[in-house]
Amino acid sequence: MFATLVYVPFILIASRYYPVATVGMALIAAGLGWAVVLLLHRGKAENFVSPVVLALLGIGAWVSGDFIALKLYPLLLSLLFLLYFITAVVTKRYLLIAWVEKFKKRPLTGAERRDVIVSHWFWIAVLGVNSSLHLYFLLESSTFLWALYSFGGWYLLFGAAMALQILFVHRARIRQWARNLWGYGLFCGVIVLGFLPAMGGYLFNVITRAPKPHVLFQRITAAVFRVFFRYAPGVGAIDLQMHPDYDPDKHYIYVASHESWLDYPLMGAYITDLFHLTNKKSAFSWLLRPIATLLGVMDGIGINALHALLQKLREGSNVLIFPEGSRSPDGALLPFKKGAFSLALQSGVPIVPVVISGTRYLVPKGTFSWQKVKPVVIKIRIGEPM
Repeated sequence: MFATLVYVPFILIASRYYPVATVGMALIAAGLGWAVVLLLHRGKAENFVSPVVLALLGIGAWVSGDFIALKLYPLLLSLLFLLYFITAVVTKRYLLIAWVEKFKKRPLTGAERRDVIVSHWFWIAVLGVNSSLHLYFLLESSTFLWALYSFGGWYLLFGAAMALQILFVHRARIRQWARNLWGYGLFCGVIVLGFLPAMGGYLFNVITRAPKPHVLFQRITAAVFRVFFRYAPGVGAIDLQMHPDYDPDKHYIYVASHESWLDYPLMGAYITDLFHLTNKKSAFSWLLRPIATLLGVMDGIGINALHALLQKLREGSNVLIFPEGSRSPDGALLPFKKGAFSLALQSGVPIVPVVISGTRYLVPKGTFSWQKVKPVVIKIRIGEPM
């Protein structure tokens, strides 16, 4: 195949100074010399295809004296490749399977074999298109166009086909990247767009000496989070149901089930003046600390963590606690820790149970990758205050 990189310039230059028959004799000599070298090095049978074709073309050009005989070489090579792939389909001895198994150094699984067979048919189509283009430019009167495609055009075609092949092989990974880009890009985008008005609201409350300057900030970010969940990948709808005795204007200790990191912004989308603990040190880096503080995120490491929450309850704010202490990988409840109940006893503030379901299907524990799922209805059940 790569012999055309030498063949095409040679034909163009040689035919300009010598008769076609003379160029044909040169091809016969080149083909025979190539074959002798292969014989001396005990080359494989398939390696003799190119020199034999070259010699036959030389004979044809020598006998006919027609320049078109010299232009046949790229077309014949393409047809031989196409015939080889078609023969592999008929005999069920797929060339690509042998190549891939040799590369992976193991037999292919059933799914991998199916993918390779699909790729095999894809390359048959590509070779068919390539052969058709070679035939078209062979019959085209312009030698320049023939030389252009025969020298570099079909390599561009194969390069584009190879790029499509790579996209096909890695389609699952590419889709995963696309979902992550969509999910996290949307999250960061709405945060950035909502940050300026939220910060403006916070500064307004500070200037006017509002008793809780963070509340307006959280109300604006709550709207931002709702926009995020409306367009986030995999989210079909948010189903929020509240117990009749629940009064959103009062303050509570919210005790929620925990399936995913999405539970944090999900609760923040519907409840404001909210504080909760986290043991993630990254939330308190120099860059995120101001935003985390305004969102009610408090350092959960240390003996004074619960005392800080108790103080917020006494100030009339809401507190969110995930009593399991960690995310549930399968949706089943984990053993509860006693922090929420201790706060309730000390503060006298009612506990409101909250059940969140569905977020684990989107970004489960153990990964930050958005999962490929059908649209999920995220359910939030706010129970009776106790």
